[in-house]
Amino acid sequence: MNLQKYPGQKEIPGVFHKIINEIPKHTNYYELFAGSGAIAKLLMKKATANYHLNDIDFNVTRELSKTYPNAAVTNLDIQQVLKTLAGILDKNCFIFLDPPYKHETRPGNQELYQHEMTDDQHIQLLLAVLQQKSKIMIIHPKCELYDTVLKGWRTVPVKIRYHTKTSLELLYMNYPEPDELQTDFYLGKDCWDRQRLKRKADGWVKKIQNLPVLERKMLMNRLAKVAHQREFCKAKC
Repeated sequence: MNLQKYPGQKEIPGVFHKIINEIPKHTNYYELFAGSGAIAKLLMKKATANYHLNDIDFNVTRELSKTYPNAAVTNLDIQQVLKTLAGILDKNCFIFLDPPYKHETRPGNQELYQHEMTDDQHIQLLLAVLQQKSKIMIIHPKCELYDTVLKGWRTVPVKIRYHTKTSLELLYMNYPEPDELQTDFYLGKDCWDRQRLKRKADGWVKKIQNLPVLERKMLMNRLAKVAHQREFCKAKC
């Protein structure tokens, strides 16, 4: 199986940037409908965490084990995984869910996977997700079921082009907008914005490096104090 050709995989320029730029700082990463494991792969390149990949398709997990030898890979039903994790995970854990989409939300309503999900299984998934204590992101086309069950979750729209049709999908998140990302390497709304941010950061670094030693140390101490105050405020809140 070629994971790069896995249907619905999210390693699409613009799409994966938007997803990663909503992922908060965490120590344990869980991708439970892993498929190609694209988001995990991109995070692994630039961020450190414990990575856990799961998929119900044995052929998929066999390839994932070969491709990502440093990740923990399991071949379990999603309900079994969430039940196991319910009493283990905390706010330092992050779960990314990219389930097989409800059929009526797909262009052409086509079958794509060896293991599809019924409407009842989608309901059971969402009810199980609500029992979790960790930070969770789900990507799915906008639909009444997800909007209803996940009412109150923060959403960010994502447009994805599938051949000749564009799908409006949403990132559903049970946490506020992050004030610290797992990695800022992909930060920016598009390639031009990322280039602008890189130049801005490089410019500030150069300015700081060119300061006299004592001025540079004073500035770094001030920045360290600001960072410490922010962490203190976060801890109290």
